[in-house]
Amino acid sequence: MKQGILLLNFGGPWTISDVKPFLYRLFANPRVLVGIPTPLRQALAFTIAQVKGASSIRSYRSIGGGSPQLKWTAIQADGLSDLMPDVRVEIGMRSSEPSIETALVQLRFWGAEELTVLPLFPQFSTTTTATCFDVISEVLDKLAWQPVVHEVTNWPDHPAYIALLRTTLDEAVCEAEFEQDGLQGPLHVVFSAHSLPLKIVDRGDPYPGDIARTVAAVTKDFPHSWSLAFQSRNGKLPWLGPYLEDEIKRLARAGVKHLVVVPISFVSDHIETLFELDQLYADLARKHGITHYHRARCFNGDAGFPLVLRSLALEACA
Repeated sequence: MKQGILLLNFGGPWTISDVKPFLYRLFANPRVLVGIPTPLRQALAFTIAQVKGASSIRSYRSIGGGSPQLKWTAIQADGLSDLMPDVRVEIGMRSSEPSIETALVQLRFWGAEELTVLPLFPQFSTTTTATCFDVISEVLDKLAWQPVVHEVTNWPDHPAYIALLRTTLDEAVCEAEFEQDGLQGPLHVVFSAHSLPLKIVDRGDPYPGDIARTVAAVTKDFPHSWSLAFQSRNGKLPWLGPYLEDEIKRLARAGVKHLVVVPISFVSDHIETLFELDQLYADLARKHGITHYHRARCFNGDAGFPLVLRSLALEACA
């Protein structure tokens, strides 16, 4: 059987001109603005895109004019292709091009008879993995195509993923300890995950449990103090907490001077790491007296990450 792998990601604005259209597609998603009838949701999404557009454009300008997620995802896909040369690997973005539909059309044209669907979201959420699966189902029906489908739903504590994540954590801690030499104050690690509206959590979204599984696995035998916080909330409604800004202020009041922030729900850099963590939260930490702020790297082009993806793909087909 000819095998294809569909790597799923959420996507982003690749250029400044993509920002407002991306925001519209993001908020028009029924899995994001839940429980709102379609016409009203689309109108609300358009309004949000216009209101948030200017500030989002400024943020993307500060990181080079667009999200680098597509670049890193393509590199990760190429790495997986090199490891599995007989398998066709395609990228499908939920809210950007190349779209999930474009990827599925390519895989069908190539002649894939067996399809492994592999989301680049370690932790499952209805707002990420499930909404991508929605699109896949719709497109397969539209194409009248019925390959054998294997779904990887989540991988929050997969050993290969945790080993690579622990490597990035240990690297960041070593850098912080080297810089800490001769200075006073404890070192603390904050694991930062993308937050989620409590309205969605209360509907039974399993994301908080998956995040807890990741943190429990990566902190096994970890010698330093650590905590978990959530970033990237929008609007005034309550989101999953504690919020990262509040946790940074709490740690500063407790006397922490050396802080390592580890993003755990992102496998590549984009606006949430390059702008929020590297700029907004770094400035906030220094403003409140945290003198040494370090951010653990994302996997990006790390050759170890395609190995993780290969393990996940092989296990899904076993």
